[in-house]
Amino acid sequence: MNHSFLPISPNLGLYVHIPFCLSKCNYCHFTSGVFSKEMIAPYLRALKQEIEELKVPLEYLNIGKHSISNYPVDSIFFGGGTPSLIDGREIGKILQVIRNCFFVTDDAEITVEVNPGTLGIEKLNHYKKAGVNRISIGVQSFQDHILIKMARTHTGQDAIDTIKLCRDQGIKNISLDFVAGLPSQTQNDWQENLIRIVDLSPEHLSLYMLEISQNTGLGHRYRYKDEQTDLPSEELVAQFYKVATDFLDKTHWKQYEISNFCKPGYQSRHNLKYWTDQPFIGFGCGAYSYLSGHRWGNERSPKHYVDLLKSQGHAIGFHSEVSPRDHLEEVLFLGLRLNSGLDLQYWSSIFGFDLQQYYRKEITGLTENHLIEISCDYLKLTPKGRFFSNDVFIEFMH
Repeated sequence: MNHSFLPISPNLGLYVHIPFCLSKCNYCHFTSGVFSKEMIAPYLRALKQEIEELKVPLEYLNIGKHSISNYPVDSIFFGGGTPSLIDGREIGKILQVIRNCFFVTDDAEITVEVNPGTLGIEKLNHYKKAGVNRISIGVQSFQDHILIKMARTHTGQDAIDTIKLCRDQGIKNISLDFVAGLPSQTQNDWQENLIRIVDLSPEHLSLYMLEISQNTGLGHRYRYKDEQTDLPSEELVAQFYKVATDFLDKTHWKQYEISNFCKPGYQSRHNLKYWTDQPFIGFGCGAYSYLSGHRWGNERSPKHYVDLLKSQGHAIGFHSEVSPRDHLEEVLFLGLRLNSGLDLQYWSSIFGFDLQQYYRKEITGLTENHLIEISCDYLKLTPKGRFFSNDVFIEFMH
């Protein structure tokens, strides 16, 4: 079996993690939380040091600096946490450090995640001056009673005001995040979200189905099944998903990935890195990277992250070399997440064998159950298969 880690494109994505939040949302399992304000300055210094001294972790992993010298950076994503909590000028300073260390293309997609109510004109102008051209807003829901249950710090009106602010200030690429299956969420709530989306007309949408992780507020609340009284049933959540995909298909937004929709030309360039086997490097606590057959992640604690940068020049807490089998499964599963599907010829060029023959039994069974289809040399999930995607992936792992 031939094995290669060549990406689809020679471009590199960068992720920058800002872990600070006003409050910890009770469904969030990301590396984020409420930390002392005194933690912000040393964390940002460590973050800039990590970017400037990337050669230290690369040498630690036996990956030469040359491994990234030929990769232009065409996407930068500030995520969290709540990046919009810190001074807007700090985003510009971090971007300047990145430009000093990498070749950033003129048309690079530069995104900052914001929470409604944490963004003002002055901060937004700092972003624009620094080159930020895409704002991703964590709306989650427009219904205040649901937002309160999720421990969100904003209201539905805050979200509308933040979107209007971005539009009034000339931001031409706005992405909105929503979650289906939230406590007390009804069909009317979900339909109201979709109608408001049309009114607000963002370029990009991410519609996620709620996943309850064990070590979250919701995970503790719904530890026992008899307590799950206000969670929508799986059947209702499936209906939410179908209503959304059918509704958006009749509008300007087209689905291009299981959870993502966009107007023509506004796919998330950064997220496509993850789904199409392209390289990316993450900076900050809990950030992950994937390059030259290696995957690594940083220490999750902000304080420990800062201390490690001071003491050893990197904060790597996890590292693995991606095995041929792991690489094969990742390309398969992530490719299937895309509506365009997995390019079977590309698969053969990377792995040196015919996927249809190798997985003949699995493909036959999944096709008969209307979960996948093969069209024009692409293996794709059907609309039904997108909702049951985890079941499809499990079949290929047998």
